[in-house]
Amino acid sequence: MKGIILAGGYARRLWPITLDRPKPLLPVAGKPILDYIMDRYPLPEPPLLSTNRRFAADFAGWAKARGHRLRLVVEETRTEEEKLGSIGALAHLIETLGLDEDLLVIGGDNLLLFDLSAFLGAFQGDTLVALYDLGSPTAARRRYGVAVVEGDRVVEFQEKPDQPSSSLASTACYLFPRRVLPLLRRFLGEADQGKDAPGYFLSWLLSRETIRAFVFKEGWFDIGGREAYVAANLHFTGGKPWIHPGARVVDSRVERSVIIGPCTIEGSTISECVVDEGVELTGVELSRALVGRGSRLRCD
Repeated sequence: MKGIILAGGYARRLWPITLDRPKPLLPVAGKPILDYIMDRYPLPEPPLLSTNRRFAADFAGWAKARGHRLRLVVEETRTEEEKLGSIGALAHLIETLGLDEDLLVIGGDNLLLFDLSAFLGAFQGDTLVALYDLGSPTAARRRYGVAVVEGDRVVEFQEKPDQPSSSLASTACYLFPRRVLPLLRRFLGEADQGKDAPGYFLSWLLSRETIRAFVFKEGWFDIGGREAYVAANLHFTGGKPWIHPGARVVDSRVERSVIIGPCTIEGSTISECVVDEGVELTGVELSRALVGRGSRLRCD
């Protein structure tokens, strides 16, 4: 079995924070998202990390600095418009490297808090999907792929539905048996443009293969936008804002926010914000904002 981490996106919903930084390297409580994945990575052989040309050097630098062993596989894309979708990237990687074995596939922007070794142990030779119970179908509306499960079998899969039939959200963690790999390219040949996300593939695959469910309760954060990124940080801080040790915060109130790096905040109120390094905020009130690197905001 081989492991693959998909990290080829451009994270527009978190711009400007991710304008020149890959989302999987965003710090959560001071630690890159990918570090959490590598801490739980269950296979003895280092994973393949699929990324784009724009961020390849960032991942190479992170791996060297943190001492992680992995192999970078680089798509020749540099913009959102050029990028391959998740299934396209996976098919490209399989064909480029001639992979012909079972695959563990993990989305590089997902914080999975369950035991990945237990996930491997649940593999019976059929496609296996890790599912997190959101507690209510309404919570999944237009946000996540959801699965309807009977016993341990998936019987229906919906990609970001308006009316979810289940509260079980797909978490970008899959085990694909080797026999399924050729079907990825076949699916791409039949799929409508723009419908190459994993949920669409799983829905298509259901009529051809058994898909089994691995339901976990330990916790999951899909770092899609500001709200989820802040929530992930608050989880690891026990509800306190994450403030970088190098940040200078004077006469200010910082609530439910993430201060990524060294910056200066004076006489300000910051609520549910993400503030990048090198920022200077003076006398401002900000709520639910993304403040990009080097920004200067002052209100006298």
